Amino acid sequence: MEYRSLAATPSAPGWARRLVVETLTGWGLTCACDTMRLVVSELVTNSVNALEKVAQEMSPQTPVVRLRLTAAPAPDGSLVTVETWDQVPSPPIRRSPGAGEEHGRGLLLVEAVTTRWGWYWPARPLTDGMQWPEPRPDVTPGQIPPGAKATGKVTWAQIHHQWTPHPPQGTRTDAPTS
Repeated sequence: MEYRSLAATPSAPGWARRLVVETLTGWGLTCACDTMRLVVSELVTNSVNALEKVAQEMSPQTPVVRLRLTAAPAPDGSLVTVETWDQVPSPPIRRSPGAGEEHGRGLLLVEAVTTRWGWYWPARPLTDGMQWPEPRPDVTPGQIPPGAKATGKVTWAQIHHQWTPHPPQGTRTDAPTS
């Protein structure tokens, strides 16, 4: 899937979930749908929330979240990656909310259900029709590089989807084994 642009509105996570399920189903990776639906929902929600805080500075530009989903062969299955891009250069922050807090668990969930996740500053801005950008090679960890306000950031997560062999036709899978 090349990337898709979504308006940074409260409905963006729902659209992203639908796109992920549609794409993974088309690729024959339906077993990865539940996990990636959760992951994309959290990543897009984080982008929408971050953009909400800086939207007035961006006027008259409409804030967008861009989404890309890829799959590559891996031992015993595939490596499925979701990436979200937004115009906010600040890195995502994994929080440890208290028991009574309603928000702040998204990246903890992402970390719990994925093989790995992270973020990077792209080498150039991502505008409609452009190829997805690679990470900047000249970045000092922990420092927002010059020009990052123009390029935004990419947050990504991967899952290793293992193939599960299907039993031969006519074999009962609910029968107890001895």
